[in-house]
Order: sequence, then C-alpha cells, then structure tokens
Amino acid sequence: MEFFRGERPWPQLYRLIERLPDHGHYKVAIRDDDEIARRQRDAELARPQPATPRSVDAHTWTPERAALTDIADILLTIRASLDAQRTGKPQKPGQMPRPKLARDRLEASESYQRHRQRVQMMLARG
Repeated sequence: MEFFRGERPWPQLYRLIERLPDHGHYKVAIRDDDEIARRQRDAELARPQPATPRSVDAHTWTPERAALTDIADILLTIRASLDAQRTGKPQKPGQMPRPKLARDRLEASESYQRHRQRVQMMLARG
C-alpha cells in the first residue's frame, strides 16, 4: 500500500518483483499467461537475435539447478561414452549451460588480450 500512497517509489516495487523466485506464484502466473506469451513471441520475432552461446541468468541459479546441471553433465558423459563404444569414434560430450559471472567474463577478456598480444608478436616477427 505504501506504493499507492506515494510513501515508496514505484521503481522499488519493480525491483522487488524482479527478485521474486522463478517458481513463485507471481512469475509462474506471468509465464502461464497466453496474452503475455503472444506479446513476447511477437517482440522476439520482430527483432532478430544474434547467435550467442547459451547462458543462464545468475539471478535464477540455485543450488538445486546446480545439482541438476551436474547430473545432466554426468548423463551426457555416459551417453557420449556409450556412443563412442557403439560407433568406435570418440565422442565429446556437451555441457549444460551455466551462468557467466564477472570472474568468467574477466578471465575470458584476459585470455583474449593474451591471444591478441601473441598474434601481434608473431606478426611483428614476419
């Protein structure tokens, strides 16, 4: 009620709603709404999405999701092993997506910078 009386700012309510759990009643009701689903689909079709690697939002990453992802990775490894035995060709199992956190982005950036420096050194020698 504080929001309607002007005692609290509306952006605070939006931030609180964003932080609700994905399995809670509100977000489940939003995801189950046919009209919202149509609007989201139309909006996604209107703007083409660039091809990006799959990632998971860190805000929705829970210990349960981490455990289930680990189990899925183990099952993918077993499946790849069985396929390799059946076909005689080594199979590389895929991994389930995990959230990209600041540390991961920093490591990727530093790795890319080291790569660029090595390329520059090699080009300078030639």
